[in-house]
Amino acid sequence: MKEKEILKKLNGKSVFNIQEMQRILDSSKEYTKIVLNRLVKRGEIKRIKRNAYTIYSDPYIIATNLFYPSYLSFWSASNYKGHTEQILNTIQIATNKRQKNIVFQNYKIEFIKIKNLFGYEKIKTEMGSLFVAEDEKLIIDAVENQTKLGNFDEVKKVIENSKIDKIKLIRFLKRNSNQSTIKRVGYLIEKIKKIDLSKEFELDNNFVKLNKFSSTKKKNKKWRLLI
Repeated sequence: MKEKEILKKLNGKSVFNIQEMQRILDSSKEYTKIVLNRLVKRGEIKRIKRNAYTIYSDPYIIATNLFYPSYLSFWSASNYKGHTEQILNTIQIATNKRQKNIVFQNYKIEFIKIKNLFGYEKIKTEMGSLFVAEDEKLIIDAVENQTKLGNFDEVKKVIENSKIDKIKLIRFLKRNSNQSTIKRVGYLIEKIKKIDLSKEFELDNNFVKLNKFSSTKKKNKKWRLLI
């Protein structure tokens, strides 16, 4: 099979492996490796990591297609959605398993394991599909993983610049089922967006810090927070 035909068959595949290439070529594994190495040397194909290749160069699309399920979140999603002006060279991906970080196209791709992997949308492009946290889930991820946003002001920016569906946010918070997250998100949404969610949740009596790294002792009794 000619190289042009091979590349045409790979069109639309964000990430592929040796096994997929082997099916395209209908050849042995050994011959497939030879073809892959030749195409990599010529710059027609890029090696992302062991047994992962692409014909594309968009690091965001590549990053969200290396593992399933996974999606763009945290500071990277805030940047991608235009919620922050910060320029980042790290792409943060939410996953449900620990994965080794890699470097691709001078971007560090950081895989961050979280417990509740839901609330992301599929965006179709010519280079394949990109998976990105919906604003409501990005808020939850940001509040739960504050260090992954750089600082607490960036957490607030996510909320300030997000388009929030109140019903969806309530559903996501209930599905996430974390009292500390409900308290923090509830307080911030009310303060920043003037949306009161307090009637939707029964809170325990424990007080938690709004900013996990603050030393404040001022109490907000409504949301059981130290603010």
